[in-house]
Amino acid sequence: MQQFDLVVIGSGLGGLLSAVLLAKEGFHVAVIEQNKQVGGCLQTFSFDKKVFDSCVHYIGAYDEGQTQERIFKYAGISDGLKFNKLDLNGFDKVVFGDEKEAYPHAQGLANFREQLVSYFPNAHDDLLQYANSLQQVADSFPLYNLRNGDGTEKDKVSHWNMAHILGQIKDEKLKHILTGNNLLYAGQERHTPFSTHALIAKSYIDSAYKCDGGSSQIAKLLWRKLQEYGGTIFRNERVIKLKDKEGWITKAITESGNEYVAKNFIVNVHPAMVLQWTDSKLIKPAYRKRIETIGNSISAFMVNIVLQPKTVSYKNNNIYWNRTTDTYEAQQYKKENWPENYALYFGEDSQHKGFADTVAILTYMHAHEVATWNDTRNITASPSERAVAYHQFKEEKAEQLIAKVAERYPELQANIQSMKVATPLTFRDYMGSPDGSMYGLMADVENPAFTQVPVKTKIPNLLLTGQNIGLHGVLGVSINAIAASGSLIGLDYLLTKINKA
Repeated sequence: MQQFDLVVIGSGLGGLLSAVLLAKEGFHVAVIEQNKQVGGCLQTFSFDKKVFDSCVHYIGAYDEGQTQERIFKYAGISDGLKFNKLDLNGFDKVVFGDEKEAYPHAQGLANFREQLVSYFPNAHDDLLQYANSLQQVADSFPLYNLRNGDGTEKDKVSHWNMAHILGQIKDEKLKHILTGNNLLYAGQERHTPFSTHALIAKSYIDSAYKCDGGSSQIAKLLWRKLQEYGGTIFRNERVIKLKDKEGWITKAITESGNEYVAKNFIVNVHPAMVLQWTDSKLIKPAYRKRIETIGNSISAFMVNIVLQPKTVSYKNNNIYWNRTTDTYEAQQYKKENWPENYALYFGEDSQHKGFADTVAILTYMHAHEVATWNDTRNITASPSERAVAYHQFKEEKAEQLIAKVAERYPELQANIQSMKVATPLTFRDYMGSPDGSMYGLMADVENPAFTQVPVKTKIPNLLLTGQNIGLHGVLGVSINAIAASGSLIGLDYLLTKINKA
């Protein structure tokens, strides 16, 4: 039995960053991780001597003085990070069907407008209003700006839905170009808060960077920093129970039988899983019912490809293809029309600059498509082989997706050296979400009280963090980690130190 000031369950970004922030304050911290590799969505993997990102293909708001840069600077990892800036005039390119045009999302709000006005000269005022809406939302979320403001500030914008704000754009094509990279957050026109779209979109418009060598560098640097502060990560340890006494969690018990005793606990996993671990009477049946009822975001299917050397030009931007100009339709795809969208993320060959050595293809996939194999589980700590039929399914879907991409980018299909495929089960097993959902719980602007999960729970020493709490994405999860850490040491105190760093 080991005793700590704080036990963090889950070594995703939210867990690792919380652990570092509190270890820096003198907390004796342990992080418990079910996998061999730390990082959650920051994990990378390799084959054919090439590195691939599991989920995080680029980050935003990392120019000097911007929010993500200031957070990583305070955590002590910014000097070790290797990031490359994506194309200033089009870090994302949005394409539709078989149209030749690729519409840019550019960095900098003024440049973002300018690039799109060249395609839509009559939309100057609409684009200015849209940019102002992004800025208004960003200004209304205090933690997005690393300040502890009045919670009522959000009230001015939190009721806006996607349809209301984007409905003010007169040109239908332009409206869907603005949501063309919807794969970043799986937005729904009538339910997703406009603030979700705005905060994610603006973070990348502020600045967009690709991780040189993979996003796992963030996790590795946080791990190293945690060790410097005396913290420890226990890997290949799967939590199965949170033991409570007199209303307080006293220990986390793992599948191996190890017990981790602590004064405080921060959990960086899906809330539904947390509730499976505790039978505390402080967690009311109504709360359990609500967590079970909130919908999860859609899952994904990904093909990661190693390309033959010096055959495909490197693109310093990401590509988002949509079958139709309605970018919301893809989530309701029919089997016969899959895929309805895809994203392409390129990696540059370090030995042959100007050429791509890898490409990742991402598209939506409903978890029920792989439900036949739900009873299987395959992680490093507990590897298992899935049925032949599952591998046949993967191969067929991969061929189907690659064929669709080849209609527009035939050079990718023609120059495949090797590839690996991920399904909703892959994301489920390695990211810890119940059905492999990409972005956790789905907020509903029509019912915010029902779908929002706060950092604090009814158990005084149990806090939640990660992509299911507040905003998802690297910046969103970083902000959630600050909220969780601030709950233990004082938010004003923590923000003051971050802003003075």
